Amino acid sequence: MVDPALKHALHLLRAVKSQKPSDGDLLEFANWRERIAGALDALACVLNLEEDRDRARAEAAAAREQAAAVRRRGEIGVSER
Repeated sequence: MVDPALKHALHLLRAVKSQKPSDGDLLEFANWRERIAGALDALACVLNLEEDRDRARAEAAAAREQAAAVRRRGEIGVSER
């Protein structure tokens, strides 16, 4: 039987992934990547294997880095106008 906490974390990650913005709005994309990072952190808390937890945390960190980079690009684009 699947641990209910794991099942919930996986459902949350799938739900957030399904909300990926498609309109090219940089701020909305950055916010979505932050939500992905939060879902990955939640998943990391309930995974049994240390290597899986480490991978989920690394993917969360990468998502946050990408969100920050997208925001910086957006700020540069605004300042150049």
